[in-house]
Amino acid sequence: MKILYPLICAVFLTISCKEAIKNERKFIAEQSFEEIQFVEPKVNTSLVVNSKEDLLGYWVGNFNANLSDSELDSIYENESSSVNYLYRKITFSIDEIKGDSIIGHSISVGNISPFKGLLVENTSNFEMKVDEYKKEKTDGNFVIRINKSDSIMKGDWVAYYPEEVKITSRIFNLKKKIFVYNKEQKIEMTFFNTDKSKEFVYTTDTVDGKIEEYIDTEYFSTTEKVFEKNASIDELTSDFVSNLTKADIFILRNSIFARHGFAFRDKQLRMYFEQFDWYMPVFGDVKEDLTEVEIKNIDLLLRYEQNAEEYYDTFGR
Repeated sequence: MKILYPLICAVFLTISCKEAIKNERKFIAEQSFEEIQFVEPKVNTSLVVNSKEDLLGYWVGNFNANLSDSELDSIYENESSSVNYLYRKITFSIDEIKGDSIIGHSISVGNISPFKGLLVENTSNFEMKVDEYKKEKTDGNFVIRINKSDSIMKGDWVAYYPEEVKITSRIFNLKKKIFVYNKEQKIEMTFFNTDKSKEFVYTTDTVDGKIEEYIDTEYFSTTEKVFEKNASIDELTSDFVSNLTKADIFILRNSIFARHGFAFRDKQLRMYFEQFDWYMPVFGDVKEDLTEVEIKNIDLLLRYEQNAEEYYDTFGR
């Protein structure tokens, strides 16, 4: 079995943007979204920054907890199986630059937050101070810097409401990426749902005349069949889908949305797809971008998913 993983927005003026995925059955992603709107960036294709215009577009990378080693050790000791909130991916989208003002949105764990801020051009670098202005509990402010002739955006984020979040400060190193839909992108790792498990007796032994049971845990997961087809390329058949497990169907269906840059809110899907370098969470709705093959496959997979058999496996098998 393959190796397990270790683990937008406000209305700017009156520009209409993508609508959220609603109730059309064949287009359902992992969950419904409230209506969200944002101005898509005027993407500059230069990946090296020498001018203000080069900043426009998507910056993607890790958005990690800013903690000392002792703080991290304490968290791991007390929450060893539920520390996914420490490490995550962020898409920082600079959508518009007007003089010394920047407007954009950030996307992390499916939360899409509009921001605005001040851009300062120095002789050797650019500096930005940015506020996510919805002022929700997951929002905060960014302090960002990037050297000219460089392609790495570095910075810090601090939460507005430290009492509302587990991590009050994060650090990041982001690279500029151009989003391009590529139907060839593959899923090459087993999916395990760490929130859905059951215990089983994997062996017994007799100690001092008493039978001792040794307990292990197995998790809702995919099988090898999930690697046999690409749901964005291959037109799936009923014969094939009927032999898939519930998790196989779940991942094959959502892999379609992942290739289109869908920003998952579901924790397990987010953790799974963020393992892949090709995955860029940039959109809250990709309904209009789905191909004919993808639409047919989503509809077929949904028809079998509810009644499919669940499969459980242990880590490392």
